[in-house]
Amino acid sequence: MIQYKCHTCGGEMVISGSGGFECPYCGSKTFMTDADFRGNEVFRKKLLEYYKAEADNKEFDYDSDKLWECRGEDVFTMKNGQNLSVKYMFRLDYGGCVCYLARENAVYIFGNEKVKKDFMDGLQKLAFPEADTKLHRCFPKMKMEISLSDGKEVVVFMRRPNFFPVSLFAPLASEHLAWVISRMENICCELEYSNISHGGINADSLWINPVTHEGALFGDWRNVSSLKGVSDLSDIRKTALGLAENAEKPEELYEFLNSKPAGDAYEDFSDWDRVINKGFGGHKFVSMKKN
Repeated sequence: MIQYKCHTCGGEMVISGSGGFECPYCGSKTFMTDADFRGNEVFRKKLLEYYKAEADNKEFDYDSDKLWECRGEDVFTMKNGQNLSVKYMFRLDYGGCVCYLARENAVYIFGNEKVKKDFMDGLQKLAFPEADTKLHRCFPKMKMEISLSDGKEVVVFMRRPNFFPVSLFAPLASEHLAWVISRMENICCELEYSNISHGGINADSLWINPVTHEGALFGDWRNVSSLKGVSDLSDIRKTALGLAENAEKPEELYEFLNSKPAGDAYEDFSDWDRVINKGFGGHKFVSMKKN
């Protein structure tokens, strides 16, 4: 039998975000056991749905996105005659397409239908492992498409809170650069799995979340090609060297960034993991300090 009454003060308990119930009067907490849930499968299901919704709400809590600020606004006329207003922090021009980093979206404006098709064709070449639960978060997720009155095309992608081009945070101390490199190596392993090269990994196309240490590859997807050589792995090194505050320390970092990439992304990631263990003392979560 699930207890809703507080054992301490007798007050009505409410669901808390920590995995149980909490008394709003005295602060007492109680947690559910398997025995509590017996005969209450419907309640168990509803509770799990509640926790999932709470997690989703936190993931898309844009109030926590303190770094984002509106630095400009562009207005376009849609095919239906209505205005499309894009308030943005960054505007990245890729020649033929422009990417706006808006508060909740990454908005791409394409010169015409063909440019959009080339971009989307590149993005759709990604193939994820059947059991994947996280890798897909490293790549753009489309929300909607819009046609403009002048023949241009718009694709709106999801931007999760606190994701920004890594160039915003440069120069990076080595302990922060280390996890950024790890995210780039993760991304390259997925590209390898998909048998493609992105051809445009750099400090503007790699977006990171400094709070959760996640990374996502935006940029221009028109240059995607069948996997040939290790150009993306070379781009990791070039990008990291450009971001580094001091690429010479630790020594293992310097050697890695100035080395030739391994034969494939998996082997390269293995080499990088050795740098983490030997040069940084293992995997550690080092919070980025606010300026």
